[in-house]
Amino acid sequence: AGGKVPPAVHSIEMDQPEQSYGTVDSTTFQVRGPNYLEDRVKIASAPAAFDLVEVSGFSTEGKCMFSSERSDSYYSRARAVGKKEFLFIMHFDLNPMHVVMVFELNGDAMEKDTNFANCFKRFLEGDDNYKNQRLKLITSVVDANWIVKKTIGKPVPALIGNKLQCHYRQLDDLLECTCDVNSSMAAKAILGVVKSACKGIVCDLVLLLEGRQEMPLQ
Repeated sequence: AGGKVPPAVHSIEMDQPEQSYGTVDSTTFQVRGPNYLEDRVKIASAPAAFDLVEVSGFSTEGKCMFSSERSDSYYSRARAVGKKEFLFIMHFDLNPMHVVMVFELNGDAMEKDTNFANCFKRFLEGDDNYKNQRLKLITSVVDANWIVKKTIGKPVPALIGNKLQCHYRQLDDLLECTCDVNSSMAAKAILGVVKSACKGIVCDLVLLLEGRQEMPLQ
């Protein structure tokens, strides 16, 4: 519902040859199966529960804890045209640079997938520590030089909150997770290698919620 959300100056274009983003097929990734805690078996992920609607990049002179508080944020622009869908925002704080990915909740996932609905409900109800122990990231390098591939390593799911300091802003229609990349010496070192040794990189970033009572992941 609502009108079309106008792009911001810092919005990154989709499906362009360079400096752009696209969507990834979540079903090509292996996640924990329904009995993983007993049999350690992984299965193909279900279709994504969220739709990627915008990726943006910008720099700031001062601290920007939450991108959604900016007047030019996707959240602000979407609400201005009457769109009310729940948004999850993944914000990588590389101070002074920021990379922001905005996802819109697919209503069918909440209505048709009971496991995901229960898992996501608990995730929203949990405190920051709970969220840190449930939100996972898979980084899969599709194309880059060998130095970058070796530095980043194989695509292994990682609990983001165990690697980086994460801060959350939660409203009835929004959850933003800001990851302070500079809080980890290892992450800063990896970023330094990528920036210095690579003219271009293509990688898939996949976000998961770890369900412990509600397997499998999605």
